[in-house]
Amino acid sequence: MRSGLALALWLLALPAFGQDQFRIEADAAPPRGAQAAEVQATARAEGAQTGMTYAETLSGDLSAGRSREMMPQTRNAEPARLPASGPVSTVFVLLLLVGLLALWLRYGGAGALLSRAPEAQKKPAQAPEAWNISAEDQAGDPRNLIDQIAAMPDRSAALVRLLRHCLLTAATETDTRLARADTERSAFRRLPGGWRQQGALQAILRRAELAHYGGRPVTDSQFAEAIAAGRSILTGKGAAHA
Repeated sequence: MRSGLALALWLLALPAFGQDQFRIEADAAPPRGAQAAEVQATARAEGAQTGMTYAETLSGDLSAGRSREMMPQTRNAEPARLPASGPVSTVFVLLLLVGLLALWLRYGGAGALLSRAPEAQKKPAQAPEAWNISAEDQAGDPRNLIDQIAAMPDRSAALVRLLRHCLLTAATETDTRLARADTERSAFRRLPGGWRQQGALQAILRRAELAHYGGRPVTDSQFAEAIAAGRSILTGKGAAHA
């Protein structure tokens, strides 16, 4: 060598950790054999990042570690290539696949898997004992119930029956628990004031009390109005009455 000092250093791809104590001040082109180019091409294809540097001049202590400073690029050295694959790229691909799968499940044919579960049906309110309303009667079709009440010859009894079923519907919708000894008036007082058909229910209550306890006659128009109000309460259709 020109200065009589030639050192061959094999540098790994990952930098060394620790206190750096030496660096290369000047380097020289390393000798190349007939198969050097083939070996270098194979190493790059496998993702290996290695290099060989012939140092002419050094500063520092070799035994203390390599300098963090970038070494002078060896003449005729080709730029290093990044590995074709690694843990970072693998994680990125997995995250991408998971994201695409989630989008497909949400908006694709299987979107129901991630959709919200339907709200559980509320448990029907339990009728007080004196009302004589069974669970089967309460769970029946409200349209049939309205037709039966409208066809009752005793309009006073029909209004009471209509009132009790409307009170049970209101208690079920508002999660109000009725006492076993509740009357129609006390059951009405338990309901929250902001219920959707509060006015209509109160009108039926007043008409039923006047007919059943006060002996007032029920005219055709009054009975038809009460039936219409009860229908809107039991079926959930129609406008609320003030």
